[in-house]
Amino acid sequence: MLDKKNAFTLIEVLISITLLSLVLMALYRSADILRASNKNLFSYLENTTDNLKGAKTLYMDLIKSDGNISIVNKNRKFDRVIIYNSKNSLYGLYSAKIEWLVYKDKNQLLRVEGNSYELPLKSEQSIAIDKISNNIELFKVYRSKNKKKDKILVVMKNIGDNTQGFLIQNLSTERPKRKLINPTKAGKGHNDKYIFVPAMI
Repeated sequence: MLDKKNAFTLIEVLISITLLSLVLMALYRSADILRASNKNLFSYLENTTDNLKGAKTLYMDLIKSDGNISIVNKNRKFDRVIIYNSKNSLYGLYSAKIEWLVYKDKNQLLRVEGNSYELPLKSEQSIAIDKISNNIELFKVYRSKNKKKDKILVVMKNIGDNTQGFLIQNLSTERPKRKLINPTKAGKGHNDKYIFVPAMI
């Protein structure tokens, strides 16, 4: 008597190949969805990281300033911040004048750093301009100033992103401006608000 061999028939092999192909197509589709999701997440995190770096840089510019800060309200959405003396130089300056402003044509948030300059620039002045963010929708800075506490609130928002902001409390207060006087007038009722300049020889 012949032994009967256990083997797959042709129909069983075709059915298993069909089922395997259906499973592989489903896995490929889910892998494609996962790849697209990771790509979107990466671009979102990249933009968020840039925005956080910009916010951190502005925070350090304000914290390391001497309190001599001007806020110019350009319109409802964009302010211009001028920090006259900050130790947070990205270019190795001892004390830098830093301006934060929005370039309206492309809605770019820019950071301008230099020694002493006025915008628009004159030919002999040099500055460094860093592009912090594209597609800025809102850049507002609010200052609450009193004798005991000085607070600054910064609110930033890119188009399509969440609003970001931070609050700085107990900022160093602005030093009073000192007048220059001639030493011949020294001791005639002047107090410590004046700086004495030696006479030229």
